Amino acid sequence: MQNEGLPVEAMFDRLDYYLENYATDRSIMSVSELDGFVTAIGCSKDILTPSDWLPAIWGAAEDQPKWPVPDEEDEFYGLVMLLHLEAVDGLINGTISPVYLEHQDSEGKVSVIVEDWCAGFMRGARLTGLGQSGPREFIDEVLASVRLFGTPIGWEKVDAMSDGEVQFWRESLEPSIIRLAQHNHPEIQVTDGGDAPPILH
Repeated sequence: MQNEGLPVEAMFDRLDYYLENYATDRSIMSVSELDGFVTAIGCSKDILTPSDWLPAIWGAAEDQPKWPVPDEEDEFYGLVMLLHLEAVDGLINGTISPVYLEHQDSEGKVSVIVEDWCAGFMRGARLTGLGQSGPREFIDEVLASVRLFGTPIGWEKVDAMSDGEVQFWRESLEPSIIRLAQHNHPEIQVTDGGDAPPILH
């Protein structure tokens, strides 16, 4: 994913800049959350135009940014569309690469944080109606892990789980999203190459 040669991390930094400076309490707040959101858009059975979902990044109508410089608006939405296209490409190729956050504690141990990405995915799922896009049993199965890590009710359940249980649900996350995308888009042929590693940010 490139924008006139701009490195991926630099692109993420630019997106973070806009989200931090123009977001409200109802807006998407991080690149990880944004990546989950655009991935959900890509999983949708219905093909949405950017005008259908771009405003939802910020929240309600009153939350839309008042851009002081038109070039900033153009850059932000251009970067969002690149992120969206990258997510869709991953779904098509069966090599989903979520943009997860990482945290380093005081002892130097690094942990991967999936909650922001999952919260963003659930935001996109609500917008597109992903939870109503197929047989209830199947939808509940493929959305179980993302609901677990992406909703307040799920976080309470995670807190009560053993490390092994959390790891089980964590490992099922990406394969479940691919299954959902396949269900809504049967033309997708997943390769046997395995899932691509997540992008840490």
